[in-house]
Amino acid sequence: MKKFLLIYVGILYSVLAFGQTNFQKLTLNEACEKAKAEGKMVFVDLYTSWCGPCKVMAADVFPNVQLGEFMNKHFVCVKYDTGAEEDGKNLEKKFNVQAYPTFLLLNTNQGLENQIVGATIDPLEFKKMVEEAMSASIASLGKQYGEGNREASFLTNYLQELLKAQMIREAQEVRAELFKVISDAEKSNREYWYIYDNQILSPICSEPMDFLFAHFDQFRESMGEEKVLERISMAFEMKLRDMIRGREKMDDLDKVIKQMKPHHFNSRARLDVYVSLAQALRAAWADNKNKEK
Repeated sequence: MKKFLLIYVGILYSVLAFGQTNFQKLTLNEACEKAKAEGKMVFVDLYTSWCGPCKVMAADVFPNVQLGEFMNKHFVCVKYDTGAEEDGKNLEKKFNVQAYPTFLLLNTNQGLENQIVGATIDPLEFKKMVEEAMSASIASLGKQYGEGNREASFLTNYLQELLKAQMIREAQEVRAELFKVISDAEKSNREYWYIYDNQILSPICSEPMDFLFAHFDQFRESMGEEKVLERISMAFEMKLRDMIRGREKMDDLDKVIKQMKPHHFNSRARLDVYVSLAQALRAAWADNKNKEK
């Protein structure tokens, strides 16, 4: 009976191990060679030892059998600690990884097809995220962009995929190209609100936010005044806080004050305090600079 139980437990563990996502102990070069031979892509889990969500993915998501079957069918899977492993460090630098976990979908030439940033506790939700990333190859879209495709529908699709992958530097470039090919009337349409609603893509004093302020009435009509005021209130607050903390220069302070003036939102009293503090800090810094001369 005891022998039978040990055999049963051994079989059970073998089934579970086989069913879960199979992260193999391979270098990136080895993973690409194996993927090429098997007709697969390479899936890379970039993690750090201090990343809590990374540990959740490892413990609760990747062991899922349904997810594992899908991942093992389509990918050679590897994982690298960006703080301790050379392949991890190189990939972090190459693809400008800023958040963890980041998952890379690579072709066999180590080119980026797409990436997923962030964790989920639902294995099937993550499977869907991977499927979507596979069907929307950033590499393919980037190739079309590099070849000169500047159709508005294409740029919109490419921009949205870059934002999903949190490739902000590339997204900013594509957004600028999109603004060159759509009319001012189109820019204030609801379908492009996602651009203005993205704080990283459209902070105060950026081209999109300057356009929003210059065409405020059109945005109020398309999106509703409450939604637009809520967005610009948050944007002003983040801009002023960054100025006060020294993360941004005070060069745009007068422009910020001018843009705030016509609008009356719920947080206006608090933002007026931030403005006063920023003005006082700017004056003090200017005074210290003059004394040093």
